[in-house]
Amino acid sequence: MARTAALTAPYHGMDHTGQLQDAPEALTDTIVAGHLAGWQLAVHAIGDRAADVALDALERAQRAHPRPAARHRIEHAGLIRPDQLARFARLGVSAVVQPNFLRYFGDDYAAIMGEERAPWLYRGRGFLDHGVTLVGSSDRPVTDGAPLRAIQFMVERASESGQSIGPDEGITVDEALRAYTVGGAFACHWDASAGTLTPGKRADLVVLGDDPRGVSTSRIGDIEVVTTYVDGRAATS
Repeated sequence: MARTAALTAPYHGMDHTGQLQDAPEALTDTIVAGHLAGWQLAVHAIGDRAADVALDALERAQRAHPRPAARHRIEHAGLIRPDQLARFARLGVSAVVQPNFLRYFGDDYAAIMGEERAPWLYRGRGFLDHGVTLVGSSDRPVTDGAPLRAIQFMVERASESGQSIGPDEGITVDEALRAYTVGGAFACHWDASAGTLTPGKRADLVVLGDDPRGVSTSRIGDIEVVTTYVDGRAATS
């Protein structure tokens, strides 16, 4: 919203490319040090230039000390060029995206990115087709935390005004549900205890008033959450 995300080309109709939070060298040193210390890293990168810095640093870290099971993440991955998708896959980096950003702010985002880059915003299909773990999140309180509304956007790719933004990046309902369950658990190293309804795992689940796969896409976000269970117990308000 503030036109600060670091891009490789100027914002549409403007002459600036946003900014990084620190010098690339300092960011790289921090990322490499965290990797060498054994941490799992969640690197925040919205613009494609920021993603370049993050991917370069993660690649350097893995060369210095290979940790294939680190499951490093890039949070937001808001504007990802086509050539960056393969790098995510090769480095085993998960993409933790916030679909509701485009649902609520998509008209503005699409305008400032321009026609060529708008389809690259908060990708879905591009990540999955390249074998990248796709994770859905909210970044609450920037947007609301309701997963079903975000799942709806991941499928239909329409802003609140009805504008279609990168429709080729739309994914199936099953794929979107997976991003909010299996994908999220994998990205947190929780896949042994959560993410699927499997004997031996925590029974964290919701009972819905309808089947997201059986209603029209435009209705997914309005499905009632009847009951929520945490570790097998019904949650109380």
